[in-house]
Amino acid sequence: MDAEQRLIGRDARFIAHQCINLSDLKLRSCYLIPASLDILFDGILKVKRLTLELCRGVNSSIAPRLARLPALHDLDITVHTQERGNGDWREDDMVLLLTRCRRLLSLKIFGPDLSHIHLLGLKRQSVSLGLVNLELVWTFISENALTVLLRKSPSLSSLILLHNASKNSTVQAIAQSSPRLQALGLRNSTSISTAAFDSLFKNHPTLIQLDLSRTLIHDAAVVMLAHSCCQLQDLNLSGCSRVTTAAFLKMVSMLGRLRTLRVSGCTKLKREAFVGLPPWASRDTLQELEMASVGIRAETEALDGVVHLLSSLKRLRQLCLDTAVSQHVAVFAFLKSSPEVCVARVDPVPNRC
Repeated sequence: MDAEQRLIGRDARFIAHQCINLSDLKLRSCYLIPASLDILFDGILKVKRLTLELCRGVNSSIAPRLARLPALHDLDITVHTQERGNGDWREDDMVLLLTRCRRLLSLKIFGPDLSHIHLLGLKRQSVSLGLVNLELVWTFISENALTVLLRKSPSLSSLILLHNASKNSTVQAIAQSSPRLQALGLRNSTSISTAAFDSLFKNHPTLIQLDLSRTLIHDAAVVMLAHSCCQLQDLNLSGCSRVTTAAFLKMVSMLGRLRTLRVSGCTKLKREAFVGLPPWASRDTLQELEMASVGIRAETEALDGVVHLLSSLKRLRQLCLDTAVSQHVAVFAFLKSSPEVCVARVDPVPNRC
């Protein structure tokens, strides 16, 4: 359902009566009133995946109604701007949501202010949550609440924390919990030290997917990443402007299972980072490479070494690079002879005074 109007009782009753076998429901830009939600949720007891996107009336008070959906295992809430205040999201409701939705495996919450939530009620209970995937975006969740969530979710394998002002203590909480973690996203976390990164990598050697884009990760942590997380398949370091060529070369010489590598915006990576010497350990597995807006000067540098690297990546299928680099004679010839490679060209953003 995609509507920008009030979901009145008649609409909710129609869905509840006609869609009793519904397993996947998405409500977008609706105005949901409590009476309509009661009617709706009493009739869609087989719903497994529920998405509530930018709907008025959706805040933590919806928790008791969600608990009436016995089959619900995937919940995705993008909060309307008028429902994001901390008064709209209450401690008891959040505890009820987590403990009463017993089959919930995946939870994504985008937008509400959860900085005042501590989940003390959950901490006091002996129950374990079944969460496998947890994604919190712009929630500013407190470190205490995150620690409780992680410790109560022994099966958690994917944790995405975007734009949550994550700090060293946040990373330490992750490092000490979630032993089965395979996917982690910490994009835009600019207050994390090398020591915190080291602890995180050492305690999660099974990571397969890692997003550290736009963090201030340093060379020492990048090398530790390569030493500790040798099973990585998807690594995003886009916008990590402190990573140098020397550390990058050590990293790619050790990570032998990479399928996707994103380093666009790593401005300290010079041409020498992309000549394939020493050989990249993932040259037989890498399928996607993003290397736009790095330190390659296509106008003045020879790029035969870059072509040598690209030619050595036998499974390369997607490539993102600067337009100027793609138009260099040597690179252009390689791309013309490699129709299997899908190329995205990026023009640099001009400086504006």
